Amino acid sequence: MTAPRPAVPPGPYLVLGLGRAGQAAVEALCSRFGPGAVRVWDDSQGPVVSAYKAGLEARGISVLPGPEVLGDASAVIKSPGISLHHPLLAAARARRLPVIDELELGWRFSTRPLVAITGTNGKSTTTGLVFAALAAAGERPALAGNTDSSRGGPLSALPPEADGWVVAEVSSYQAEGCPALLPSASVLTNLTRDHLHRHGTMSAYAAAKRKLFVRGARAVPLAVLNVDDGFGRRLAREVDARGGRVLRYGRGPDADYRVLDCASNLHGSVVEIGAPTGRVQLRTRLSGDHNAENLAAALALADGLDLPRSSTLRALAKMVPLPGRLEVLETAAPFDVIVDFAHTPDAVRRTLAALRQARKGRLIVVLGTVARGERLTREAAGRAARAEADHLILCASSLHGEPPLVALSGLLAGARSIEQGTLEVILDRRRAIARGLALARAGDVVAILGRGPVSRRSYGAKARPGTFDDREVARELLLASPRRPS
Repeated sequence: MTAPRPAVPPGPYLVLGLGRAGQAAVEALCSRFGPGAVRVWDDSQGPVVSAYKAGLEARGISVLPGPEVLGDASAVIKSPGISLHHPLLAAARARRLPVIDELELGWRFSTRPLVAITGTNGKSTTTGLVFAALAAAGERPALAGNTDSSRGGPLSALPPEADGWVVAEVSSYQAEGCPALLPSASVLTNLTRDHLHRHGTMSAYAAAKRKLFVRGARAVPLAVLNVDDGFGRRLAREVDARGGRVLRYGRGPDADYRVLDCASNLHGSVVEIGAPTGRVQLRTRLSGDHNAENLAAALALADGLDLPRSSTLRALAKMVPLPGRLEVLETAAPFDVIVDFAHTPDAVRRTLAALRQARKGRLIVVLGTVARGERLTREAAGRAARAEADHLILCASSLHGEPPLVALSGLLAGARSIEQGTLEVILDRRRAIARGLALARAGDVVAILGRGPVSRRSYGAKARPGTFDDREVARELLLASPRRPS
């Protein structure tokens, strides 16, 4: 049985960070306690945040600058982008103020059961699969957490009076700031190298994820864990020892939901899963071995929640790839163009392995990642891409104004460390994509990696943000190029 959720601590409240999550926290707090109970801080000078701050001041909400920002606050609500090592949070802890992430604020405000899905890779697709299974069973789920705005939003933005399950994709940035949150069910897809610029070590990264499964002597009531992953196996033992129910999935003999086979092409797969009740065959529109594992996780969770197996299988079979996740662009070209979010070493390796299996000709890869990851991770991503690509084109990319050459230098060092195929460097991302498309011939696959559905681009902290969508750019370039013989 899930323990009662703690109350939201008393205000006044200071909200740190005014991105989507911070804005949702502000509105949720104002609706319950009034604008006089809320103060905000964000040092961004961007036009969107500046306009929002001006609107808050007009509503009587204090926008606090400078070193005295804590003021009379009794509790701090942080946005996921604010690290726990931020000086303002250090000052809050020195004053013994409670600090909680927006995700936990939303959880405390609500009584709805929560499924939390976390991991380095596969979170978004698994979240979509679980949501689809719950919806097909008539459970009226809501989508929240670390999702794009078209598919959901911050947990604190959900109407508290609604009922039904909440399915939340949860990042380590959110989980690390949640002192009490324990979901009704949690899923771990994997734990591989990522976010070390934020957490410092893999142990600290794992500790943030662990909070969604284990709290002292308590455990999540239902845990679905990838036991091909060492961290997943350790969590399984911990949850078991605390009385939680564990459903294991993966490819190894210890998995309750075991991927037995996956026959895949660019447009889907036939997946066979060994389940406790017998073998299950799924014909799905998701490609690749990694998506077979995501399907096994979703099937395990749906069974664990006692959803009707027939509706679950229909929902999983209908699931289409999310935007920017192994998304096959519809073009008139005689070759295939794929856009994918892969940017971590494991995601790059597994995505390109799936494409190598499905291709008829060469695999041409365009890769550029944002610079916030630490260098060793970028080097590993560069090595993974070079190992799988017939022709690799490295380029720059940016999201929040990071110097583009920082990320490119790490990718390049990794790619140069091994000999495989052809390597090119083209700093400008648009020109790099154009080069990849120009090289392609009939039967080839052009894979554009590193941004997926992300369209924001900013070069320089003071630069006005622009947009760059790999999918739109690829389509524009193909339309502008002369038709080549196949």
